[in-house]
Amino acid sequence: MSKIKELENLLKTDVLVEVNAEIKALDKLISKDKNNEDLKIELDYMLDVKKFYDEVLLHIDKNKLSQEEAINILEDLEDMRADDEEV
Repeated sequence: MSKIKELENLLKTDVLVEVNAEIKALDKLISKDKNNEDLKIELDYMLDVKKFYDEVLLHIDKNKLSQEEAINILEDLEDMRADDEEV
């Protein structure tokens, strides 16, 4: 499997699923506590993350993403997972 296909699969079946769940949870928390700036900042961050990965998928669909870019994004995702596991 090419790294581009691997990245596409990972984004669609794992990463964006988690990001969307996090956005939904933050929306729910914000609806209960409209004055919580930390939650709003976190939501803005997650929306930016979603936008980035949506753009990556768009580049994949248009064959504009190189193998090297896919490898870099996969490595970044692996680093993020490692950081999450350390916490």
